[in-house]
Amino acid sequence: MGKHERDLIKEAEEIIVKVLNSEKITSSDRKNHWFKHAIAIARKIKGDFPNINLARHLGNRYDNTGDILIISGSKKFFIEIKMSDTKSGIGTKANISQDALTENKLFIGNIKSWSQFRRETKHDKWVKEYLDRFPKYKKSILKINNPVSQMEEKARYLRDLKKRKNIKAKKILEDIRGRDRQEKLSYLDYLKAKKQKSKKIKRFFILIFLGVHDKNEIEKSIKQDKIFREVQNLYVYYSNLSKGKITIREEDVGEKIKKVKSCSNFRIFFPENLTHCKIIATHNKKSVPLIQIVFHWKNIAQGIKTPCLNIFDITGKKFI
Repeated sequence: MGKHERDLIKEAEEIIVKVLNSEKITSSDRKNHWFKHAIAIARKIKGDFPNINLARHLGNRYDNTGDILIISGSKKFFIEIKMSDTKSGIGTKANISQDALTENKLFIGNIKSWSQFRRETKHDKWVKEYLDRFPKYKKSILKINNPVSQMEEKARYLRDLKKRKNIKAKKILEDIRGRDRQEKLSYLDYLKAKKQKSKKIKRFFILIFLGVHDKNEIEKSIKQDKIFREVQNLYVYYSNLSKGKITIREEDVGEKIKKVKSCSNFRIFFPENLTHCKIIATHNKKSVPLIQIVFHWKNIAQGIKTPCLNIFDITGKKFI
């Protein structure tokens, strides 16, 4: 998300605070892209918290959780806002930094990151060699001086040819995906042999569930005890747009986290021959799956551009 988009979101959060405090809405507020979302969310919050004494915008700071603080009677509640112009659906819980597991020191010792591991296996070099098996690229691609940019354009070209049933292009991309998969499995085997930090894994999981997904936010927030104390009164409000209608969904994250806190022995489990791992914990003497972490490439094709970790909620309705 760019700075302009973040500024619009921040302004929308401030509009919600204005409505909750019965303050005047300006003509500038009405021009905000998220204005209708903000009004719908504010109405829902007012219905859920009918006795609001004060609402305050907290902003995107690292020393608190939530975007908005609500004081109702003698209690404080924290509200996180998530707005989208798409229909709500079950999908990726988060998309985070490729090296998040090692950056946040979930393992004991000096552990190689996924990016470092790929450098040692000369990932880009072998991908380039595979792409160069194709006999004839467009001259415009071959004129690209930046090696990384040229590699990505070659992959895009092959992807387009694959869609048009080009057998050679399809074979090259499948070979890259296959070798990349083996590389991922080797790295997961490497992590599997390392000792883990259960308390850090627990904190990491809670932050992901709180919606803290930015690399820098996770790194700073994982050290903030205050955030974990505030969690018990955290609510997330989602607004989605479908067929011109805005729908609002509210989630009591604090209640979920309370149940999670009753768990113990948080750990990362590595299934055999799969390119993902899971954070699991012990609850009532049973192992409970919490989130699935998939090693993934976001763009073009597997092994080519933008490595990341895709996070999926696998808690299940019975537990959470």
